[in-house]
Amino acid sequence: MSISGTDPSHGHEDTSAMRPVEEVQAAVLASVRTLSPIELHLQEAYGCVLAGDVTAELDMPAFASAAMDGFAVRASDIATASTDDPVALRIAGRAPVGRMPEATVGAGEAVRIATGAPIPAGADCIAPIEHCEVRDDVVRVLRSFPEGSSIRPAGQDAKAGALLVPAGRRLSAPELGLLASSGHASVLVHPRPRVVVLSTGDELVGPGRPAPFGKVRDANSFTLYGGLRDAGAVPYLGGIVGDEADQLKEAVLGFSTRADMFISSGGVSVGERDVVKKAFFRRGDIDFYRVAMQPGMPQGFGMIEDTPYFGLPGNPVSVFVSFELFIRPALLKMMGRRDIFRPVIWALVESDITGPRAKTMFQRVRVWREKGEWRAASTGPTASNLLGTVVKANGLAIVPVGTETAAAGSRVKVMVFRALEDEES
Repeated sequence: MSISGTDPSHGHEDTSAMRPVEEVQAAVLASVRTLSPIELHLQEAYGCVLAGDVTAELDMPAFASAAMDGFAVRASDIATASTDDPVALRIAGRAPVGRMPEATVGAGEAVRIATGAPIPAGADCIAPIEHCEVRDDVVRVLRSFPEGSSIRPAGQDAKAGALLVPAGRRLSAPELGLLASSGHASVLVHPRPRVVVLSTGDELVGPGRPAPFGKVRDANSFTLYGGLRDAGAVPYLGGIVGDEADQLKEAVLGFSTRADMFISSGGVSVGERDVVKKAFFRRGDIDFYRVAMQPGMPQGFGMIEDTPYFGLPGNPVSVFVSFELFIRPALLKMMGRRDIFRPVIWALVESDITGPRAKTMFQRVRVWREKGEWRAASTGPTASNLLGTVVKANGLAIVPVGTETAAAGSRVKVMVFRALEDEES
């Protein structure tokens, strides 16, 4: 499925032809599909979304064990024990970790036990070592303990058949630990999307290479790489493609077997060097349209042999904002995630934020908490080539269509893309 829209190839900007951000988001999300589940080892499944409920095959833990070092005893035998009148019990043997106990506990008997060791038959509580005195093969217990004291019962964490991790849960540290302890070495999950990133432009060179006058180092590939890694996808940098439509087509087709998504930057706006349009517009696979947003108005999206293709503008801030608004939610949907959008808060702006009335403005801001409320300050000019303003920011202030200026002291919505600061004392 492609997003249909007007191709603004000629003439002045026609605001009526622009599409609202929310409409484009909805159309993109309706087009992408959640990736089919695959079985992955727990190490590879970290960060992935579980595709089906996982239940406990056995009780967890499978046996009752000691919560402390001490002696496994019968609570009735030590009911009268005190410091002044301790109860003496014969030590019948040991209960080591990882093995069957050497003995059972009969009346007037105790078994020395280590933390985590199975409870021997006949015992119903543990007398901790600090409340015992040992002399040869006799232990003197210095106080009473109730039945069940310091014993971890079988099935305490989960009973056989109980739900351990529900479908739709993203697997993080606790889930991996629980699944491992239940004996599940692998699980069925929605895999990480493999995303091929291409940058277009004759003027581009890679970082670390000489950049003669007029050349520009490719920042977009690495901005996208970071965003993809942060979202949990598997990025592959396909390199720089010149302003030749056939070269771009060859690059895309060459990566088709390893890609669940393509992203290219540059070549989607109005101009003679719009290589993405030349490569795909006539095929009808990719639609090109304008979104009522700043930065990032020109966009391309569609399918190449059922693989989503995002064509982004060339300016680095436009790439970052476009990724956050359209690509990141699509990736998370492909991974089976339900929480696909960044959190949004209300913040008081420190100075005026001005944008075009016909577009939604996404201004880079630094957000912090002060005197009980969130505050936001612009991190620099609005120009879409100034990536340093994003480095200083942790949110995007949203000035909606129809509002030209969010005045200093007013509150605006802020989409948070990394940790907020707290300057309260």
